[in-house]
Amino acid sequence: MKNLLLLLITLACANSLRAQLYVTPNTTTSTDSYIYVNDQLLFVEQDVNLVQNTNDPNTRASIYLRNDSQLIQGATASSNSGTGLLSVQQNTPDDDSWDYTYWCSPIGNPTLSGGTPGNKNFGILSYYNPTGPTAATQANHTFGHNGFISPFTISNRWIYTHTTPGTEAASNYTLVRQNYNIPPGFGFTMKGLGTTNHDQNYDFRGRPNNGSFVIPVDNLMMTLSGNPYPSALDLAQVFTDNASLASIWYWDEDRTIDSHTYIANRGGYGTWVPAGGPGGTYTTATFQQWNSSGSSSGSYGSGATYERRYAPIGQGFMLIGNTNGNVTINNSQRVFVKEGLANNSQFRNNDGNSTPSETEDERWPQIRFVSVFNDGHTRENVLLFSENSTDGYDQGQDGFHPMDATAETYFTFKTDLGVDERKLVIETVPFEIDKHIPVAFKLNQQTKIDLRAIEIVKLPNIKVYLYDILNNRYQEIKEESENAEVIPASILLPAGTYENRFYITFKEYKPNNDDDDIPVISRNNAASQKNVEFFQNNPAKQLEVSNPDTYDIKSLNIFDMGGKLVYSASNVGNSTKLSFPTGNLSDAVYVVRLTTIDDQTIVYKINVVNK
Repeated sequence: MKNLLLLLITLACANSLRAQLYVTPNTTTSTDSYIYVNDQLLFVEQDVNLVQNTNDPNTRASIYLRNDSQLIQGATASSNSGTGLLSVQQNTPDDDSWDYTYWCSPIGNPTLSGGTPGNKNFGILSYYNPTGPTAATQANHTFGHNGFISPFTISNRWIYTHTTPGTEAASNYTLVRQNYNIPPGFGFTMKGLGTTNHDQNYDFRGRPNNGSFVIPVDNLMMTLSGNPYPSALDLAQVFTDNASLASIWYWDEDRTIDSHTYIANRGGYGTWVPAGGPGGTYTTATFQQWNSSGSSSGSYGSGATYERRYAPIGQGFMLIGNTNGNVTINNSQRVFVKEGLANNSQFRNNDGNSTPSETEDERWPQIRFVSVFNDGHTRENVLLFSENSTDGYDQGQDGFHPMDATAETYFTFKTDLGVDERKLVIETVPFEIDKHIPVAFKLNQQTKIDLRAIEIVKLPNIKVYLYDILNNRYQEIKEESENAEVIPASILLPAGTYENRFYITFKEYKPNNDDDDIPVISRNNAASQKNVEFFQNNPAKQLEVSNPDTYDIKSLNIFDMGGKLVYSASNVGNSTKLSFPTGNLSDAVYVVRLTTIDDQTIVYKINVVNK
C-alpha cells in the first residue's frame, strides 16, 4: 500500500500548506511516498528535498499538483535538491504537429551535474503522457516532422531556444532537439502531436524550479523566456521590478493551416503591458508569412484576444527590452492564481465561458483601434489615457510594436532628440481635448487603409478624428456598432513611411489663414500658438518665426511629408525674431516642429518654393 504524505504538519482543512519539505520513500515497508495536492496551494517557505520513488511505476513522482494546484516557495529562495520528481500538467487546446507552442518549463532534470542542488536544465524527455491520476509514460522523440499522440512522441526537430537578445531571424534560434540544453528560466519552441486539432495534456516531471532567474534583454530585441515556476507569475510585478523590460510578446498563429513549410504558415506576436486596468492591455497578433531573415513575405488576418497578466504554468513568451540589461524573475512575483479568463490568466484558449474579472469602471480611459489594409490583414492599436503618463516613453505603459507586417499602423513618440526610432502598438498619454497624437503608417505598396474604433472606454461625448496635415482633412473615427454600419476613416497612400503627417485628435481646427501655412499641432500645450507666428519667406529662401513673448526655444526641426528630418537646429534661444534657411530644400510641403525648453511643442506646415 502506498504511503500518501500530506506533510508533517496538521492540515485541518488548510487552504495552503506551509513547511520546509522533505519527501522520501519508506525504506522499511518498501512503499512509495508522495503528496497529492488537489485544487490547493502548497506553500513551502524554504527548500524542497525530494527522493525518487522506485517501488511502483505508477507513483514515481514525490509531489502531484492536480486540478489547478500550485507550488510556491518563500523569498529565502533556498535551493531545491534530491532525485525526486514534481509532476505538474498543462494542456494545449488545438494542439497538433503543424503548430508551435512557446513553453517555459517549471522543472528541470534533477540528475544533471551529479544531482547537485539548484535549478537544472530541461529537455523534452522530461515530458510525460498522463495515463492516470499519478501514472504517466515518458515521452518518445523522433526526428520526423510530426509527433504522435500514441505512442506519445514529440518531434525534436522543432525544439529551439532564443537565449540571446536578437530578432526573429532563424539564425537567432538554437536547435536543441531532445537534449537537456534548455537553461532554467528560458523558453523554447515545440510543435504538438498528431495531425488533427485536439486538447493535449502534457505532464512536466522533474525538480521544481525556485529562486531567481536573470534573463538578458536589449533594446527592441527578443529573448525567449516565460514563467519558470510550478505556480502562476504576476507579470505586472515583473514589470515593476525590472526597468529594462519594455513589452512582452506572445506568439500566436493560424492553427487551420497544416503545413511544415516555413512560407506556408502564418503567425505573429501579440503585445502585453500592465497598464490599462487590473489585467493590463493586450493587442492581438497580426499573422505573417515569415522568411528565414525574420521578415514578412505577406500578412493575413489576426489572432485572438487573451488575458495575460498572470502567466500560467508552462507559458513561454518573448521579453522585449528598452535598453541593454537584464530582467530578473524571482519568487516575490509568484502568485496563486488559477488559470482562466476570469482570473486574467490564459495559456492559449478561452478557458470556458467565464468573463474577465475587471469591469469597465476598473479600466483606464482608452480607445482600441483596428486598421484594415487592402490585402485583408489588420493591426490592432490601443491608446490609453492617464495623468500619470507623459508624451514620451513610459515603461510599463507603452508597448513596443512588433513591426512585422507588410503594412503597419503605429504610434511614434518624442524624445529630446526628436522622434524616437522605436514604434508603439500601445501608447499611454495624458488626455487633453486639444491634443494631437501622431499615428504613422508604413506601407510596402499602394494601400487603402480603413481605420475604426473597436471600443471607446470612459471618454464620453467626444469625437475622435484622423487628421491629415498635408490635406488639412479631418475624418471621424467612429466606434463599431452592432446596430448600424459604421463608415471608417479611409485613406489611400502610395508605398512609403508616413510619420508626422497623420494625427489622432479630438476636435476639428479650422484656420482663418491661407491653406499654404496652417498651424496644426501643439502636442503638449496649445497656449503658445497664439503668440508664436510662422512665415515661409520664399523670395528670401528662409522660414521666419516671430517670438514676441521670448519663449526659450530648445529645437526647431523640419521634416518632409514622409517623416524624414531635413533640417535641425538646437539651442535656438529666445530672440523675438528668428530665421532658418530653406534654400537647399526641394519644392514641397514640409512640417516644422518647434519645441520650447519647457516642452511646449508647435507643429506648422509650410510650402517651400525655391524656383
